[in-house]
Amino acid sequence: MELSVEPLNLADAGADWMTCRQSLDEWNDAYRRVEAYFLALRVENKLLLSSLVLKILGRANDRFEKEPDRSPVELAAEETDRLLVGWFRRLLNEPGAEREDRLSARGRLALLLVETSVPWQHYILTDQPMPEDELAAMRDAYLKASPDFIFTEMRPREIDLGIVDSASRAMEQLGRWRVAVFWALWIGFGSLLGLTFFLTR
Repeated sequence: MELSVEPLNLADAGADWMTCRQSLDEWNDAYRRVEAYFLALRVENKLLLSSLVLKILGRANDRFEKEPDRSPVELAAEETDRLLVGWFRRLLNEPGAEREDRLSARGRLALLLVETSVPWQHYILTDQPMPEDELAAMRDAYLKASPDFIFTEMRPREIDLGIVDSASRAMEQLGRWRVAVFWALWIGFGSLLGLTFFLTR
């Protein structure tokens, strides 16, 4: 009985390994970016930070299977913002009329404005109800993140140039005197020529 052994295609094996390695590098990059994002929001608890990152990457991986042409970093960034916007809406009881980009920006700024004594980190991206005093602090910070605009009326007024204006006027007067002296010299020179012509006839 003869055993047939198919030759190993090293080219295909190398290509598969390189694809796998490239994919791992992209997911590692996505992990680092999401982790840095939450660190910037002052989520410093290691266990909580890891669970948030894995939650984001899990959702990004589900989308990656349906959208393989998208990069893991891009998908992870979109899922991070989507989850944060949903959490802000539930937490702050904001109506759906608020645009997602504005809600995301105001919410993230509110997290940075709220006092460090408010332990909101333990409730981030969860459905757990936040205690009333901490919730009040979050909503107050959210309102401060978007102050009302104050319309003012600006009326035109003359610009005081100070010494520049005085120097400009002096130069104008000097220019006028130079023109007057110039014409006086030419008139005198013409008169002298006329008198010389008349005397030498």
